[in-house]
Amino acid sequence: MPTGIQCVRDVVLLTLLILLSQLSIAANDELDIKTLESGWSYHWGDVSYNNGWEMQTAEWKDLAVFDDVPGRSNDASILWLKLSLPAGHWRDPYIFVDSIDLTVQVFENQKMTYEFGHISLAGLSQFQGWPWHLIPVMNADKPTELYFRIYSNYPFIGLSGEVVIGEKSDLLQRVYKRGMTGMVFIVILFVAGILVTTLGIIKRERRIALSTGLLSFDLVLMMFAENELSQVILNEPLIWRYLAAFSYFLVPFFLGLVVREWFSGIVRRIALLVCIITCTFVAGVIFASVSLDVSFIHAYGIFDGLFILLVLALLIGCFLRREPLSFQDGLVIFGILALFLSLLMDMFSAYNFLFWIAHAGQWGLVFFTLAMLTVYLAKDRDQQVSLNLLMHSLEKQVAERTFELTESKKQLEQLAQEDFLTGLLNRRSFVDQGKRELANALRHHQPFALVLFDIDHFKNINDTYGHGVGDKVLEKLAEVAKRTSREGDLVCRYGGEEFVILLPQSNTNDARSFVKRLHEALNNISLMVNNGERICITASIGIVIFEQFIAHGEDNHIYPEVDKLLEFMLSQADEAMYEVKDSGRNGIKERAF
Repeated sequence: MPTGIQCVRDVVLLTLLILLSQLSIAANDELDIKTLESGWSYHWGDVSYNNGWEMQTAEWKDLAVFDDVPGRSNDASILWLKLSLPAGHWRDPYIFVDSIDLTVQVFENQKMTYEFGHISLAGLSQFQGWPWHLIPVMNADKPTELYFRIYSNYPFIGLSGEVVIGEKSDLLQRVYKRGMTGMVFIVILFVAGILVTTLGIIKRERRIALSTGLLSFDLVLMMFAENELSQVILNEPLIWRYLAAFSYFLVPFFLGLVVREWFSGIVRRIALLVCIITCTFVAGVIFASVSLDVSFIHAYGIFDGLFILLVLALLIGCFLRREPLSFQDGLVIFGILALFLSLLMDMFSAYNFLFWIAHAGQWGLVFFTLAMLTVYLAKDRDQQVSLNLLMHSLEKQVAERTFELTESKKQLEQLAQEDFLTGLLNRRSFVDQGKRELANALRHHQPFALVLFDIDHFKNINDTYGHGVGDKVLEKLAEVAKRTSREGDLVCRYGGEEFVILLPQSNTNDARSFVKRLHEALNNISLMVNNGERICITASIGIVIFEQFIAHGEDNHIYPEVDKLLEFMLSQADEAMYEVKDSGRNGIKERAF
């Protein structure tokens, strides 16, 4: 069976082979792609519109760098870019743009050839994500002009990253290559995250392992959402941006969990504060997006500064701890530092402080996860899981599971015997227990009685006040019946609004006294409904009393069949109850035999 070190070795070798193959393909496969660095000009605000955009009448200014357009005023949300293309030799030419802030319409020969996110004539639009774009060029065999109408209420407006032209197939091949390289990092991060979590759980450090695993999987989700191939798999840029944004916003939270579980002392308090601040920020972004109609992308600028402060606080706390740093502590801090620096580079390139670096943060993500994996490999070298402890743990888990199953069985048996609304016996349970009680009473020559009653005009209550009020009436009636009965009496909701009570060891006087108390208690039920009106109820009650036994000989007794006896008593009580209803309801009718 391969060890953890062998697994890591195989993962690293596989990663190197994939990276070398990707680099070899990129080096040997020349693609006919040209970078568009010249021929750009710009115009702030919308150009004139008269049954079409009059681009030729606008004042165009030369532009050296298309992602840093000068002269934007605070309220400018529309930018026009013009690209003068010389004649080309491509059969199926397209322009590839890494990203656009935020939405765009592209025109060629006064005709719109591409649109991402609708922009109204009034210059209004909404954020739809940050995908890469393939924009068709209709007349590449001769000089042509393309016009980009760009909308943005974001701090940045214009084109971002690389802008190149080439054959559509070559551009897509280029996208696939870049995406596959990113997928290598994602696979490494995912596999390493699983290994870290698994090794941590084996080491009985579940909380550390789970916090590290959650951070790794959060980073995997962020990387995949920003990978070029995600757009190929599902062309929903806004969904991917949501996933990328909130997984990015949660990075300090998961980092704080890792630090809190790994270190002690003041670092734990700092980590807890980082987690609280991060959760508060994410909740605020969600609230603003849902309730205040504020786009979540405006939170990026705020969060970037907050991210730097929070992670720096974690790093400073790690170095300020009083205990000496162990080798494993150093690995954890190295992983956090590598992650912080790589995301910082990614952030600075996005703000044009550095040259555009696509996915700069992925190296730090991999380094962090590999550092955490190395931590557990070091633990594996220093510690061995004891077989006796493992067996003890398994036995404990089996015992706990057996106890849970036993308790669940008891609960299921109880639920099978109870009416779901009133908590009284259900019909099936009443019949089973009632047969046993009758058999016992007959065997010992003990009298018993059976009471059957229902609520008068219950259908009117449901029709007038609704079934919710009707259920409350049934619950109250069950409560009164249970409270009026003795401990050994069987109280059952027999069906609908009908209730039955079996009274063991009750002679005629006892049964009559009980029914009288029950009738008074039922008539005293009063419920207030939502409109303040009070509902009072009455009940029709039938009672059957059994005190006779058929003797045969001196020592032998022949008893009625219990099944037929219970069925007969129920039918007699039912007939008595309907006699009460036929005579005006709200009364008691007795039958004895």
